[in-house]
Amino acid sequence: MEFFKYDLGIKQSLEQSLKDFGIKRYSYFLSQKSINSSPLVISNYPTEWVSGYMDAELYLIDPVFLSAKQTILPFAWSEISSPDKPWGGGEVLKFAQQHNLFDGYTFTIHDNNNHMALLSFCNIDEDQDFHCNIRKYKAEIQLLLNYTHDEIIKTILNYQLANKQCILSSREIEILQWVSLGKTYVESAIILGIRERTIKFHMKNIVNKLNVS
Repeated sequence: MEFFKYDLGIKQSLEQSLKDFGIKRYSYFLSQKSINSSPLVISNYPTEWVSGYMDAELYLIDPVFLSAKQTILPFAWSEISSPDKPWGGGEVLKFAQQHNLFDGYTFTIHDNNNHMALLSFCNIDEDQDFHCNIRKYKAEIQLLLNYTHDEIIKTILNYQLANKQCILSSREIEILQWVSLGKTYVESAIILGIRERTIKFHMKNIVNKLNVS
């Protein structure tokens, strides 16, 4: 969550758009699918909820999180529970019961850099129009998630470059910018007029210098 201490513009824009859709409570999660690291979170859920969820690392066993890994389609939380094992049981069920977290909906996105992002809504205010608004604006919400995710990834990259570019060469920064836009090594090589193996060589150095995956 530290990232959003210095860039609140994305959060404010997201909240305004959701307000226009009649949606009150939300949480955005960004994680690396291949790494068991803490997700980045933007949310207007109560702070103690988010802190408790993150501190207990419930995202590792949360049925919503696990279901999102298996689909690119939005889903209602009621679709992933069963009478014998609502919300998977255990700590997640206990947390859900404590905070009345059963009525919700989640939208997902999986990008080409192995990120997974979730935009979830919880009807903790027992809004009678909750599901109606979700159905009415489903396409707009998915597009909002796409735009929000794109802005967050760009902002994170720019922040990393601003703090690390002193150790990156101009060529490495150039390559990183193209790859971050979704270009393959082959495509980046064609654009820059160099060999693919040169791209791979520089990307290996970038990964080592920035200490990332």
